[in-house]
Amino acid sequence: MRRQIRGAVAVLAVGLLALASLTTQAADAAPGSAIHGFGDMTFKNDYITPRGLLVTNQGVTTQILGGLVFLTPGNTSIVVGAWNDINSDPAKYVGPSKTGAWNEFDYFVGLNWQATQNLKLGVSYVVFLSPPDAFQTEHNVEFSFNYKDPYSLNPYLKVFWAVGGDSTVVLGRRGDTFDVEIGAAPSYTFKSSGVTISAPTWITVGPSSYWCDSNAGAAQFAASIKGRGCADSNFGVFSTGLKASIPITAIGPQYGSWSFNTGVQYYNVLNGSLVDAQALTVNSPKGYRNVIVPFAGFGFGF
Repeated sequence: MRRQIRGAVAVLAVGLLALASLTTQAADAAPGSAIHGFGDMTFKNDYITPRGLLVTNQGVTTQILGGLVFLTPGNTSIVVGAWNDINSDPAKYVGPSKTGAWNEFDYFVGLNWQATQNLKLGVSYVVFLSPPDAFQTEHNVEFSFNYKDPYSLNPYLKVFWAVGGDSTVVLGRRGDTFDVEIGAAPSYTFKSSGVTISAPTWITVGPSSYWCDSNAGAAQFAASIKGRGCADSNFGVFSTGLKASIPITAIGPQYGSWSFNTGVQYYNVLNGSLVDAQALTVNSPKGYRNVIVPFAGFGFGF
């Protein structure tokens, strides 16, 4: 796994060096560097990952995101941040690690490049950690392609490379595999109020071994519960929803830009192995194909 992680770091380093060259060429045309920040706290009934793994479905899930953006010459920026998941279900509090409600901690560092007026490219190194030791640390690299179109459909593509560690979907291959997220986030902002309505929508695909590896111990254990082996499918999950972002004008601009966010996200779990994994994550031998996640919270940026 060390070789795979070194390879991932090498990919990220090559990208940094290549873009550093571009920034040097365009330095005299770029504005001075600046530092920005962002934060978000969201409350949900369930925690289901973008790849369709249902992690918790009891209690209230609180997810906290924070980070900094360093603007650099040549239309590039460096992003660093961390994300936490806290679950209120008392059943999650037991275990040798004694981490209480703290369910997951992730951190990331990435590089974005505004290649054209409408196209943004990015690469990030992302680490998933489990404070209660539910899984071994997962090392990942994600490549992103975002396009800003005239109709505000905002299509994007993400290639998620699971470099090493446990499977990010429990039953799948442990490292050296990937999945692809194809999506769009159509949005509309009402000029009079500043309220933005968006509809985040995506589908994930990948090699069947990403979702389930019949040689993996977790997959074999799930098969003993479910009475069947891996589902031979390349599709992961389809998701769509509605989100409203409402500016909080009571907080002055000197404290950043704040908003109240609320909405609902629907997940159709397409891959049978993701359903089978729920026997291990939420103790549901039958599993759930359809998951609805209402949410509310607030965010800020400066």
